[in-house]
Amino acid sequence: MLGVTDTPTILLLHGVQASQLTWWRLKQDLQDLGWKVHTVDLLGHGSRNAAGPGDLTVEGLARDVLSQGPGPVNVLAGHSLGSVVGLTVASLEPDYCDRVVVEDPPAISRTPMEHDIVGNMEETIRATRADPAGTFQALLQENPVWSYQDAVNSLQNRLNLDVERVVRFLRSAWWDVEDLVERCPVPVSLLAATQGSTLVEPARSALMSRLPAEHVALIDSGHTIHRERPGLWLHHVLRFAEAA
Repeated sequence: MLGVTDTPTILLLHGVQASQLTWWRLKQDLQDLGWKVHTVDLLGHGSRNAAGPGDLTVEGLARDVLSQGPGPVNVLAGHSLGSVVGLTVASLEPDYCDRVVVEDPPAISRTPMEHDIVGNMEETIRATRADPAGTFQALLQENPVWSYQDAVNSLQNRLNLDVERVVRFLRSAWWDVEDLVERCPVPVSLLAATQGSTLVEPARSALMSRLPAEHVALIDSGHTIHRERPGLWLHHVLRFAEAA
């Protein structure tokens, strides 16, 4: 629970194929509400597309976030892969944050990953780099609830992605979302999308039943809740941050 005189702080972690640019709208809203907002790029993305040697791992991504120094914070909120990294950050450094928000975290199996989190990513990035202008127009047409800035940022994120390294990581990575939440040393809140969610069954129902009902929100949205329903994202995150 935030104190009356506290200046609340939050760290926002993006998902696959994104960067800290994805938080542009909510970063401004939170700052207007008196929050100190930190954003970083995960390894392989944005400004850190070539940072660090070797292959990516979840723990490596988490330790890189810690090395960038934007903490400790009151709330750590992550989208998709960023939520998995955020839970790992909290487990590695139990005093790093007071609460964790996971936005549509991906549930995957132990088998090599040939699923939606990888999909046709390599083909998509090749097409984007071959025709950025056409890709931009397609992004606007295919995502009518996005703003112009969302499309600009999405295009830039695709152009900056270290696609070979990220795909190699995703095809070999594995995590158990339920276990990550169970081991998290601080309270966790779940924002789950109703359309195109990567939090698939049976992990979806199991995770929802594991958390207190007041810490779970089903949002009528696609996978990027923070971009498609920013008002609801802000409402639920602030309510969780201020709860006793």
